Amino acid sequence: MPEPRPRTLRAETMGTAPMWFLLLQMSFPPMLAIIVMALYSIVDRAFVGNVIGVDALSGLSAAFPAQIAAVAIGLLPGLGGMSVASRALGARDTRQASRVIGSSLAILAPVYLAVTVAGVLRLDDLTALMGASSDTAPYAREYLVIILPGGIFTMLAVAANNLFMAEGRPGSATVVLAGGAVANVILDALFILVFGWGITGAAAATVLAQGLAVTYVAWFYLTGRSALNITLDALRPRFRLIQEIIALGLPIFIIEAARSIVVVVINNILAQYQGGDAYIALFGVINAVLEFALAPFIGVALAYLPLAAYNYGARNYRRIREAIWQSCLGATICGALMIAVLLPLSGHIIRLFAETNALPPEAANALRVALIALPIVGIEFVSSVAFQALGKAWPSVVLTVVQRVVFLLIWVFTLSGMLGVWGVWWSFPVTDISAMFLGFVALALVWRRAEKWGEADYHRRVGDFDGTAVRQ
Repeated sequence: MPEPRPRTLRAETMGTAPMWFLLLQMSFPPMLAIIVMALYSIVDRAFVGNVIGVDALSGLSAAFPAQIAAVAIGLLPGLGGMSVASRALGARDTRQASRVIGSSLAILAPVYLAVTVAGVLRLDDLTALMGASSDTAPYAREYLVIILPGGIFTMLAVAANNLFMAEGRPGSATVVLAGGAVANVILDALFILVFGWGITGAAAATVLAQGLAVTYVAWFYLTGRSALNITLDALRPRFRLIQEIIALGLPIFIIEAARSIVVVVINNILAQYQGGDAYIALFGVINAVLEFALAPFIGVALAYLPLAAYNYGARNYRRIREAIWQSCLGATICGALMIAVLLPLSGHIIRLFAETNALPPEAANALRVALIALPIVGIEFVSSVAFQALGKAWPSVVLTVVQRVVFLLIWVFTLSGMLGVWGVWWSFPVTDISAMFLGFVALALVWRRAEKWGEADYHRRVGDFDGTAVRQ
């Protein structure tokens, strides 16, 4: 039985309110939350680099792929479920949207157990694979032995954050992300500075902060504040729904999993150079700053995805086109503003993480090179979710693999072979330029074909093959 109208009123605004307003409203909270999370990462590394030393910072950087993997696992049901739930809400099917919850949990549980058991049992092999040296491996192991079992909280928080976005609740998503990040900074200061727990304190702070975020998620759903209903029917896993969620979440999972693999590859390339530990530490610093710098693009993409998915389900194709060009324009403006602020401050940013002589002398210029293509990155991010919003999983998979894995690996191997360590830093902007051109092609295809695909999906769903249904 359909839910009463007030329960879906918030979602209905995704089909009626001005697109620029919706993009701003829905992108700003996750953008702000990601900025806060990135600032946590910066503060975390600054604590480690200044209090413990550059070897500890390098060990933390070597362990970074494990954190990315936890986020990737959470995004698999999170963004896949967001697409399913948004389209169901657009079609006024609240019951189907609610069923995403149980199926998402059924995806998370076995993946978490498998990854955690394998990681803990092969911890020494894992740290070596990630590029840690004999000097930095003890720090990486000390961090991972806590982060791996505690990763379930990160996975649940990431998945729930995306379901909040599916029903047009960016404020609740912000509480999950930013609240956990703020708690993380406070606990970092307590555990590292006051208790003197070192790397163990940094890991414990991360796990405990994410646990607090998950507590808020449980409170939100169990007290009936969500448009998604927690019932026995909603919690029962459904094989078909699990298949659809995995298929739709696979592109973003591949993005993050590939990012983890690429970090491992680059760590191992940097380890080959003289002073490799310092270069790996610098790479960790650049990654922390990039997390901050990429926040506007992630925010815009997270806003675009449910908006396009909702209007696709509602058969309002004009608004999908509107979302495309306004998302790309907004992301480009954000990127230009970001480099205008960050490039002049690169030297000061580097000095936040360690003593002046602890990192390589070219650190500030390496950071500038990594950031220089930011104005065009928004097109890449929007294009990577464009097919996903329409329920087209495999085009998204191919696009994201080429943009984030193939291009970067080609350029990092090619340029590092030609330019040495500088080739590693230059591979980032060159990859972004290549990905932008491919993103243009993808967005042009969605622009032209969305209505044709949408009508075919609608007739297949309702069995109305006579073409009499009226579009908005």
